[in-house]
Amino acid sequence: MTRILKLSLGLSVILFGSFSLGFGAAAENSFKLGVVDTQRVFENFTKAQEANEILKTAQDRLTNQLKGIQQEIDTMEERLTKQKLFLDTPETETLQTDIRLKRQELQRELEIGQESLLAKREELLAPLTQEIEELLQQIGESEGYSLILEKRLVTLYVDAKYDLTERVVKLLNDSYETEKVKDAQQSATPPETATGKEGEKNN
Repeated sequence: MTRILKLSLGLSVILFGSFSLGFGAAAENSFKLGVVDTQRVFENFTKAQEANEILKTAQDRLTNQLKGIQQEIDTMEERLTKQKLFLDTPETETLQTDIRLKRQELQRELEIGQESLLAKREELLAPLTQEIEELLQQIGESEGYSLILEKRLVTLYVDAKYDLTERVVKLLNDSYETEKVKDAQQSATPPETATGKEGEKNN
């Protein structure tokens, strides 16, 4: 969830209009405030949940891969410990080299795997951050909000009527469900063939 929190920092403060006049002047102009818990939005956004499942599956695969390599290293080290008294020096050195190379392989696979996971995380979650930000901007502009703040970072107490979190989650999930239904309908509709078009012309 730390990564999601980092991504949500970009949504922490969305400002509409000038805030330089202060709260007193803003109140005279119908100052309207809203707050959003972006971490909770991510946790309850279906699209984000699906993205996290993809990342978790990839993480589990990497963990299992690294465990396999580590088990090979453990087996080789155990063999060396048990047999080094009975092996000639060249054989011992060969086994030690094999262990060193296997450790290098483990480190290399760990670094490559972590880089791949970070890249995939950015690929999956960055668009969701943008989608949430655009929705907040849309709400702010269309409903006349002067300021929308990140609830967890800047507030100690807020009246529930100013909390937009659940509403944002619902709008995001409703939009995603509509998107999935539309995609399913398009997939179920057979493409129009060239023969079909020609038949229509002849008729």
